[in-house]
Amino acid sequence: MTVKEFVERFNALSGEDQSAVIRQIMPVFCGNMMREPGKVREMFALFTEECGAPMANMVSMMGMMKGRKGGGCCG
Repeated sequence: MTVKEFVERFNALSGEDQSAVIRQIMPVFCGNMMREPGKVREMFALFTEECGAPMANMVSMMGMMKGRKGGGCCG
């Protein structure tokens, strides 16, 4: 399956099924990302670029809640 096919099929799913897919792929995705800090920063940059200010604010708040000085996971 190509990326384009996956995206088309994923977008055709109900919101509930999309959430189920994400729950199943996130452990592998996160495990791969955590091995390389640069990829983690890239992932959060994509979230903030694609989702805008609300996501940037949430990432920053999560960082502060984890005892960091903001800036999400990397700040």
